[in-house]
Amino acid sequence: MGLSIHTNDLPRFVSDLTKSWAVYGPVEYKTSIKTQHRFQKINHFKELSLGYGQTITPPKKYFLPDKEVLFKYKQGKISLPENDEMVIFGLSKKDGEGIFYLDKVMSKPVEEENYARRRKNIKLIVVDNLPPSNNLSCDLYLQRVDENHYQAFPYSSFGGNLIKESYFVRDQSTGTLSTRHLPDEIVFHPRLDEIVENSRNHPIWDQLAKKCLNCGICTYVCPLCYCFEIDDEIDITKDIEKDCQGCRYREWDSCMLPDFNKVTFHNFRPEPKDRIYNWYYHKFVRMPREYGFSGCIDCGRCVSYCPANINFREVLKELIEDDSKQK
Repeated sequence: MGLSIHTNDLPRFVSDLTKSWAVYGPVEYKTSIKTQHRFQKINHFKELSLGYGQTITPPKKYFLPDKEVLFKYKQGKISLPENDEMVIFGLSKKDGEGIFYLDKVMSKPVEEENYARRRKNIKLIVVDNLPPSNNLSCDLYLQRVDENHYQAFPYSSFGGNLIKESYFVRDQSTGTLSTRHLPDEIVFHPRLDEIVENSRNHPIWDQLAKKCLNCGICTYVCPLCYCFEIDDEIDITKDIEKDCQGCRYREWDSCMLPDFNKVTFHNFRPEPKDRIYNWYYHKFVRMPREYGFSGCIDCGRCVSYCPANINFREVLKELIEDDSKQK
């Protein structure tokens, strides 16, 4: 038996973290339609909504902000932004996996320096009913094993230091919650990359083009979409040599938007069906072949927040079924 922490000690654990770190976590808020969740800074354990299921924006916003200053310049001097240290507490296992895969994408073939600079200052604590796995990016994993206990699994030296606190104890008499979890047989179909690649002329892309609003929401809410554009802000003055100042920034973009595919005098994906197919190709063909894992963690955000009610699982299911009919 390893180490565990009693449910009653979690508030003290979080309180101690807030004394040394800025702590962020999933928080519940109500809209006129329904209750939703988002990640934000917290000061007390009671603000947290553990087991949140989904947030609209994934925690990638702390590693890859929707708008981020890359550097500033003034009077010939360039300065880099300072990144605050923080702890994100209460991530779900799926969101922990999303960060694990995003870390991989941002580290090869060439490390993305701005992402890496932010990433090293952020510590992650996952809290979930499911058992931990190797495909997780976190410092500490807390698995709820019964109503009163969370078993602790450190993933880093930071996590190892945390479990030295007095409220982590050995040999607790803990039970086991039902943690049966099977991967989606559609998203993780063994031939999915081949099936999607060969579907270029399938009528489903024309059908989706008639429904899709080309709004890009599916990419903004996805933990593994990372497209961005870069722009400059410049203050023009009379004496440019002495007074010129400004910054370079990047902000989220989407391959689903028409202008994303524009280059000089040409748009190489002018049709919605081409952009939709490219989104599926990138996630289920290119990323598995280039990185060894899918570009989808099956979190369901794109399904929940698509204003056109497009369900990517149904799209993949149709492609798989039609492929099987051809054999």
